[in-house]
Amino acid sequence: MTPSRRSSRLSAVDWVDAALGLLAAEGVRGVKISRLCEELAVTKGSFYWHFTDLDALWEAMAVRWQEVNRLRVAELHGLTEMPADARLIALSTMLISDSHLTVEKAIRDWARSNEKVAETVRNIDGEIFKVVDDTLQELTMSADKARLLAGLLVYAGIGFIHGHDGLPTPTPEELRHAISGLILSAAD
Repeated sequence: MTPSRRSSRLSAVDWVDAALGLLAAEGVRGVKISRLCEELAVTKGSFYWHFTDLDALWEAMAVRWQEVNRLRVAELHGLTEMPADARLIALSTMLISDSHLTVEKAIRDWARSNEKVAETVRNIDGEIFKVVDDTLQELTMSADKARLLAGLLVYAGIGFIHGHDGLPTPTPEELRHAISGLILSAAD
């Protein structure tokens, strides 16, 4: 940490980003107030200035994660010069990266016991579904087939998030092959 950072007041976003960093590096057990204070070289009072408790931090982490996902998806969706099937593959590859999976799984696990976090996860899923559905419709697929295939791909992605530890991770080439095959089989 730089000295100039220590002398300036931390924002809630600084705390959330540090917590997401710990989550990615150390897992759920790494996200503790004392560990964050150590990482940011501040006292617990600074934490409580921004958050009432650890639950409030987790809720803020889920919202921040949604913002980050929105930016990634918007960047990818904005690449209209990239063929639609290539965008789907790029999105899939992005979503199965190790750092993404660690945070995504932890937030989804937290959503099981926190309704605010669960709502954020539902929003993320809806946004991802819409991008996939819109992209599939660009491939001259009927709206019904695109909706069905988009649901299948998003459900598979959610399953991969929860089951990836025990399963092989597909390579980008394997993803390309699988998605291309699904698109061909669902084409009008």
